[in-house]
Amino acid sequence: MGSILSTFGALVIGGIVASATVIGVVNAQTSPHGASPANVNQPIIQYGSTN
Repeated sequence: MGSILSTFGALVIGGIVASATVIGVVNAQTSPHGASPANVNQPIIQYGSTN
């Protein structure tokens, strides 16, 4: 009986952690302009010069 409860508890905790991770990643990628790590207009990596 104890192993069934511990298995169920682990599944619940794992689901909560996975959900929080997905929500955090989505929020980080869709944040307003200042908080978002990605910027299409000014890429972080410069691949060359257009001179």
